[in-house]
Amino acid sequence: SGSRQHTLAPDGTLVPHMGGEQDMDLDLAGTVALVTGAAGNIGVATCKALQREGVTVIASDLGARPDGIPAAEWLTLDVTSEESWSAAIEQIRARHGRLDILVNNAGIAPMSKLEDMSLADWRRCQSINVDGVFLGMKAALPLLRDSAGKRRSGAAIINLASGAADHPAAYSSAYCTSKAAVRMLTRNAAIEFSALGYKIRVNSVHPGAVESNMMDSILKRYSEITGSTPVEELYQGVLRSHPMGRFVTPDEVADAIVFLASDAARYVHGDA
Repeated sequence: SGSRQHTLAPDGTLVPHMGGEQDMDLDLAGTVALVTGAAGNIGVATCKALQREGVTVIASDLGARPDGIPAAEWLTLDVTSEESWSAAIEQIRARHGRLDILVNNAGIAPMSKLEDMSLADWRRCQSINVDGVFLGMKAALPLLRDSAGKRRSGAAIINLASGAADHPAAYSSAYCTSKAAVRMLTRNAAIEFSALGYKIRVNSVHPGAVESNMMDSILKRYSEITGSTPVEELYQGVLRSHPMGRFVTPDEVADAIVFLASDAARYVHGDA
């Protein structure tokens, strides 16, 4: 029983010393969250992590619900459609009466030489990765604003950006541009909501290379573009570029999202 764990009371007894060693208070139980792109690796991990904290998770993606999605509810949602967003938010309002957390996770990563990329493919990437975030925040804003007073930290929006927002790579101009836009959109929304007095925190997450099906597809496509450079060689090259010497896992990205959604991050706003 060292002094770091206990304090000596006036009567001579030892009592636990709470000080700065209290458990982090996430205070997420009873909240409602909407996660887009829930069928992907980060989406599944995020749904699981939020659900573990007592959050009612509404998962969404294109198409029917795949097997193994850990969520209370599934919504088929096209993030590029304003009508689809409006219908989704109205359904959440009717069923739950609140929305505390919005996770804009849906995204794609097309790989191509700039000179070979079609305008249609460029626009599709911007539509999903950028328009999807804009439409999500716009559609969910009234319900998030109505729900914000129910929590100490208010409502929370977490947008999935990427390390590519600041560190461009060859053959990924559409993706890098879209994630840089998400970064700026996040910062702008945070400043605007504060100016308007909305109790809604807006932050973005910028993971590096993630162990995921998307990353597997990126490396495979990179190999094709570079003339069959072995995927393993590309993989090792990515590892060498990361200070941690490994890829980030979907669970680690999800942990960051849960933190930003929680009361523990109540003073984190506009972090992009």
